[in-house]
Amino acid sequence: MADIAASMGRDIVFVIERAQQRAGSAHLRGRQLATLFGQVAADYGRKVRVAFSDEPITDAVAIVNKSALMPKSQSVVTRLKDAGCTVLVDFVDRRVTTADGDAADGFLAVSALQYRHLRATWPDKPVIHIPHHVDLDIGPVACQWDQFACAYFGNLDNAAHLDAVREAGLVTAIETLTANKNNWHAQLPAYNLHYAFRPRALWGAGFKPFTKGFTAAHAGAIVVVADDDDEATELLGTDYPFRIPATADATTTIHHLHAMRDSFGSNAWRTARLRMRRLRTISAAPYLLDLIRAQAFEVGLHEGVFA
Repeated sequence: MADIAASMGRDIVFVIERAQQRAGSAHLRGRQLATLFGQVAADYGRKVRVAFSDEPITDAVAIVNKSALMPKSQSVVTRLKDAGCTVLVDFVDRRVTTADGDAADGFLAVSALQYRHLRATWPDKPVIHIPHHVDLDIGPVACQWDQFACAYFGNLDNAAHLDAVREAGLVTAIETLTANKNNWHAQLPAYNLHYAFRPRALWGAGFKPFTKGFTAAHAGAIVVVADDDDEATELLGTDYPFRIPATADATTTIHHLHAMRDSFGSNAWRTARLRMRRLRTISAAPYLLDLIRAQAFEVGLHEGVFA
């Protein structure tokens, strides 16, 4: 690891890939997280900035975003270390590989599950758990509770049986372009149930942060998930009422959604709303700011890796 003592007062640089700068991970976990870090760092006379991976970065605490890992991961980390940087890798939902991890000085973990995996895999390296946040571009939202209304917010190829539930008239599909380019934020108040049925088989090999749940929670809505969604289970509990078996086919999924619609306003809905309130708190900026202050600036966690 780069000499921690020598890193005192260095800039904190979030490194993103130029060609991927419009991707969700670069925007949310790169620019937006850098903004949160910057708000706290200013109180300590520290500077935080965002840089592209092809720009010269020297003698900094470099947080390498998932986007910068995608084209040439090991070369980026090695080049930054050769330039005197302490390098922390933020895999987000990218596959956690030995090659990428061995080259890094430490890690940012996007979820509790990823944190535990990184700690077990590299017990001698610092792992700082800074969970994902809700999209900071979304303003205050209070969804309607007059009648059942369900929507899917996300990439249209990223949920199971989406075409079937749309054709059944149960779910409206709304694509979520980065930085609200299609004004999808304006549609959040209309929907009190967010369809996030994404069985583990659709994830790939990474750790998927529960961003769809955070979006729903921020809007005051609830969410329907697969029962093998480990992130959702971690945050909502195994007894969360709106979990669909991951093995459900389209017909079974439609049946579950009909039951949810028919039970609108029931105790199950009230329970779900209470669980979602916690998600709203832990994914919001104030919570993240306190966490960043405690872990990166106050406590001196992991021998002052952010110093």
